[in-house]
Amino acid sequence: MNSFKRGKLSALRPKKTGSGPLFNNLVKALTPDVKQKLEGGIPYNAPLAVLDYPLELVVKQKALQRFWNQQVLPGHPGSLVASPKSRQYRTTSKRKAKLQGGILYLHFGDKLPKIQKAPFLPSPLEPAAHTAIYRFLQRRLSEPAFRLVAGHLNYLIIRGNYEEQAVIFNVDDISGPLIHKLKILAKGLRELPEEVNAAFVYPDPSHSKYYLESRRPADILKFKKLFGPNQLSLNIGGTYLFHPTSFSQVNESIIPPMLEVVRKLLSLGADSNRLLDLYCGYGLFSHYLAPDYKEIIGIDAEGPSIKAAAANSRHFKIGGRRRFLARHISAQALDDLLPPALGAESVILDPPRQGPVAGVISALCRRRPQRAVHIFCGVDQIPASLKEWQGNGYRVEEVVPLDMFPGSANLEVVVLLTPSARQ
Repeated sequence: MNSFKRGKLSALRPKKTGSGPLFNNLVKALTPDVKQKLEGGIPYNAPLAVLDYPLELVVKQKALQRFWNQQVLPGHPGSLVASPKSRQYRTTSKRKAKLQGGILYLHFGDKLPKIQKAPFLPSPLEPAAHTAIYRFLQRRLSEPAFRLVAGHLNYLIIRGNYEEQAVIFNVDDISGPLIHKLKILAKGLRELPEEVNAAFVYPDPSHSKYYLESRRPADILKFKKLFGPNQLSLNIGGTYLFHPTSFSQVNESIIPPMLEVVRKLLSLGADSNRLLDLYCGYGLFSHYLAPDYKEIIGIDAEGPSIKAAAANSRHFKIGGRRRFLARHISAQALDDLLPPALGAESVILDPPRQGPVAGVISALCRRRPQRAVHIFCGVDQIPASLKEWQGNGYRVEEVVPLDMFPGSANLEVVVLLTPSARQ
């Protein structure tokens, strides 16, 4: 057995760091120099899946501390919150489709690597149900009868929860014959042992790198249902319903611990009457935390998510008044939409990976919230934002990293900020 399989950190051999995200390089420097070949079952979307999970946590904790030290960041990262599911946890997955020699190949990511020899490879990060669905579709779409679909397919995307899945066909064109073939495929999906409860078509003629976590469809009206309910669901202390294109965390298992971390951080110190939930999505934090506040205002640019957030209020009736507003979040939007600041106001900031646009943090600081929780879904975005918080009179109180993405060289980091004493 290789030494890294025995879980000995002393066996880790540093690599030379190269270009790319800094945190990613620090993780690589602490990871065993394992020759990762796709044919060997180690897909390139899961570089840390070769490690036993306890060792992976040690590597990430050490890499985060090194990152903090090198960037001279305030505060100190706390203990990494482990994911209840370390593998097969993803409730959203995707494959890039490419028809080659009459065979449909399904690739990880947006690039088509030459090293993938098999038409499909499973990922240790995805549930067995996703693997079965992809295998079924890869075989059927390689048949001559479905070459029309295979030739127009950009991505196959699977979303849902640990009990139910929905399949999204991202295609570069849409026509009557194409829809007819997709409906035949949809019938086959409904007959699978795996619970596929819905299927959709999203036409994207631009062949973009569209993915549900990073960019929403430009024209939601083009999104078509083949069968099943119009919404996906998540059950965390109640039922959340949301549109198939809306963002939702890819690791369902760690959502309850994450919610409790945020609740605990916001509860430290004096009580707050109002909570501002920015980039609120379908209202995950708003509804979970509603019993703690008299008023919650949620804002998100994504229209279907805001509609879902408002509708989800009926599933979470306990708590204060909740309002949800659809608007691109900018400094001007915050000034236009929000009522005058209260002395006892708190903020949750959970932006996309690229972070909030310029001026948003400054605009929030002018409201002088008692507590602000900034959630980072990428470590490399932390330094610039913390510098802006500090420059506007806020200090880091607590840093809680969560292993939202086991098997990958990334972390979710929750930072609590409060007004500096000198302000």
